[in-house]
Amino acid sequence: MKCPGFEKLIDLVDGRLVQSEAERVSEHLATGCSQCHAEKDWYENVKRTAFEDDTQAPPPWVLKRAIRIFENAKSRTLARRIRQAVATLVFDSLARPIPAGVRSTETSTRQLLYRAGDFSVDLQVVPSERSRVDLIGQVLREGEVAFDSVANLSVELHDSGKSTRRAMTNEMGEFILDGIGAGTFDLMIQLPEGSITIPDLPVALP
Repeated sequence: MKCPGFEKLIDLVDGRLVQSEAERVSEHLATGCSQCHAEKDWYENVKRTAFEDDTQAPPPWVLKRAIRIFENAKSRTLARRIRQAVATLVFDSLARPIPAGVRSTETSTRQLLYRAGDFSVDLQVVPSERSRVDLIGQVLREGEVAFDSVANLSVELHDSGKSTRRAMTNEMGEFILDGIGAGTFDLMIQLPEGSITIPDLPVALP
């Protein structure tokens, strides 16, 4: 189960979840998710502090206001992180066997998977004409059913700081940069809230 979200953590602490949903959230917490534990602990501390002060019962809006301030601060932090996110490599078909859940590739192609926050970038290096290669990719956002946030994004391949290839993602976040000579490049993906950089991208075949 993915992170249940702050609202459900609050409902769990306050006992407002139905049993099946409470069990699911508790099972997620049992996996040791540090972010969810931190948010749950923060709410429990706020609630405990409010009720330990018996000089005057705090009105409900005070607690709601505190929660809203926390959520806004968290959203701003995430936005700052994604403005100039640097993706990390999580899979390279040349470096290790293909794990469960990753589609297989032909021996003449190379597959790489990068992640930046809740975005992933799936890349394939495939042979092209005249000893060149094509870079085929797809940008995806975790938890998004549609492709609204990954459609019509600008994708640029940089060599020594200069743009050498440019493309736009289609309605499913897919793109292609063709006719590339083997080498190491930087891939830049422009998002509405910032950008993702894949540094030192190896564009080479086995």
